[in-house]
Amino acid sequence: MRRKISGARHGKVVRPREARIDLATVRTRLGTFAVAATPRGLAALFPLARGPVTSTRAGRDPALARRIREGARLVIHRGRGSYPPGLARAAAALHAYASGNARGARTVLDLDGTPFQRAVWKRLCAIPTGKTISYGALAASIGRPRAARAVGAAVGANPVPILVPCHRVIGQDGSLTGFGLGLPMKRALLLHEGNRRR
Repeated sequence: MRRKISGARHGKVVRPREARIDLATVRTRLGTFAVAATPRGLAALFPLARGPVTSTRAGRDPALARRIREGARLVIHRGRGSYPPGLARAAAALHAYASGNARGARTVLDLDGTPFQRAVWKRLCAIPTGKTISYGALAASIGRPRAARAVGAAVGANPVPILVPCHRVIGQDGSLTGFGLGLPMKRALLLHEGNRRR
């Protein structure tokens, strides 16, 4: 999947005081998720165990907490009719992925991270649906063959799991390894994509 990843070039994002983050609760066959988008693109995605997204729950997400501290204003949308275009595209991408339409799961991203993290996240987006890659191979593919641990940390810091497919990264021996949404979800996502080896 080709996606544009916007954000700061040098790891520091300067945002106007009136920066806005639109949030919605999105229910899919894979689960219920909070989807957060700025006018520039999808900024965060995280699972919701119960009830709709709240500003308190959004403030506990590391990617959103940083933006909130920098002055971003949260706007929670309770119905699709009020979604601004960026949030509507992000929610549609998640629905498309959950429905098995990988092509429809493309969306513009606005990921806040260091240049190294954004390089890793960009490479994650290039892993074909249903395929996997090891942390070491991922590190080598971005020109940092000795940085497998740092790559692992960047993968773990991914603010948009599922649509930035960190679940496709596995151990060198082919084993399923850490995933912020849990190994059962990682296994389910790989099966959803047709990867039956896991």
